[in-house]
Amino acid sequence: MANNDDKPESSRAASAARAKPRASDRPFDLWLHKQLHAMYDEIASEPLPDDLVNLIEKDAAAHKKGGTEPPKK
Repeated sequence: MANNDDKPESSRAASAARAKPRASDRPFDLWLHKQLHAMYDEIASEPLPDDLVNLIEKDAAAHKKGGTEPPKK
């Protein structure tokens, strides 16, 4: 796994927003949590592409206009 320690703190994605590990977490769980955040936080914090936002807004407007509820999971 890639180590994110060599990046400056300013380029790391919202480390303050991360959930704090619980005392009951196992060492592997802590390691996995840290590695996944190191790999994907920067990507997850990127804005959505305009095409995707437009599709979401179009779908929401269609459901609102049609008076139907969006499908529930």
